[in-house]
Amino acid sequence: MKQENIPGAVFLLVKDGKVLYQRGYGFANVARRQAVDPAKTIWRIGSISKVFTATAVVQLADRGRFRLSDDVNRYLTRFKVPPTYPEPVTFQHLLTHTAGFDEIRPGTRAETAAGVLPLGDFLATKLVRLRPPGQTISYSTYGITLAGYLVEQVSGMEFETYLARNVWGPLGMTRTSITVPDSLKRDLALGYEYEGGANKLADWEWYHTIPASSINATAADMGRFIIAHLQNGQYGNTRIMSASAASDMHRQHVTSHQRLAGFAYGFYEEHTNGEQLLEHGGNVEGFSAQLTLIPARGIGFFIASQHEPARLRDVVQSALLDHYFPAPPPVPPTPMPGYRERAARFAGTYELNQFCHTCGADRREYPRIEVKSNSDGTISITGNPQPLVEVSPSFFRRLNGTGGGVAFRADASGRVNLLAGDSWIVFERIK
Repeated sequence: MKQENIPGAVFLLVKDGKVLYQRGYGFANVARRQAVDPAKTIWRIGSISKVFTATAVVQLADRGRFRLSDDVNRYLTRFKVPPTYPEPVTFQHLLTHTAGFDEIRPGTRAETAAGVLPLGDFLATKLVRLRPPGQTISYSTYGITLAGYLVEQVSGMEFETYLARNVWGPLGMTRTSITVPDSLKRDLALGYEYEGGANKLADWEWYHTIPASSINATAADMGRFIIAHLQNGQYGNTRIMSASAASDMHRQHVTSHQRLAGFAYGFYEEHTNGEQLLEHGGNVEGFSAQLTLIPARGIGFFIASQHEPARLRDVVQSALLDHYFPAPPPVPPTPMPGYRERAARFAGTYELNQFCHTCGADRREYPRIEVKSNSDGTISITGNPQPLVEVSPSFFRRLNGTGGGVAFRADASGRVNLLAGDSWIVFERIK
């Protein structure tokens, strides 16, 4: 926190159904010198909201309201997903970021609370299909927002009302909301960004994409949610979904390659130090948060702080895993036959595939990486200090044996057109 000049943070860890540790650090409000309290301080959790949306969808399917394999158009009345491709978009596609929608930006934010559009009004003209569903992971605000709208359509309740009655209320999450009530506003952590040598108040961000972006919660409330997921849908005497539905929600449903981490429903996977993690991060202006489960260990934790670009959550998670579950010794990879001759076909410039393809916008702000072919038959990738070598067709590992891997995919003509890492990391070749 000192290194990044972060005013306040919170950390909570649960194990085997109980809160093992929780603590607030620093200030939720600098001007008032209001200390962070894990039971009272309310944080903006950003995209962790997507996990709540996925939980609601799985819960409704578990209650027999639809099947996750259903075409979502069966449940949409005001508008339909366009028939751009013959394959229908299903609930499963929405929860695994494989629906194939364009990520239209800007336009997801409102200037004021009063300017936030009802979900149906916002989505009616925004569902642009780029690719057939189920083929390519592309982290999608619009897919999860449509999932939240479907919760409204199927349940007959507004999205926040549904969560309050069916998830937050049953779990005793009394300080979790989208619209923070006046009685709790004094307990809201203020967002800050560090600029010009000082922490400055950040603007509150209002989103039309509420199911993807807009939940606020305390660490203690998040602890209850974590326990319910680690115990396959049960918290104390309360069950928010059947054990079989929860187990299905937590298993991998899609991946860019069989040797890479992928997506469960709502959660993305990570493989670290031999452990399978289910997690989701969240960032909005002034805030950063992280939710992580280690299901096999019965462990989960939540971290939140000010500063949208804060590295705190990554540093804490890495240190915790390295301390308690150290990585096994790395095993250097064995290159596949012919790897030297094949390396050049993967070289090129790749761009993160979450940009808006149909907006005609300046895309220079989207991450790009260069893949270079080396004389020894390895490849080098921007930001990766270790060269990689092909160990099976189109799959590469670092020469020193650490980390996961990188997979490439070719189009029908045989031209390599995609690079993928774990879970949401997918780059399109542009040169």
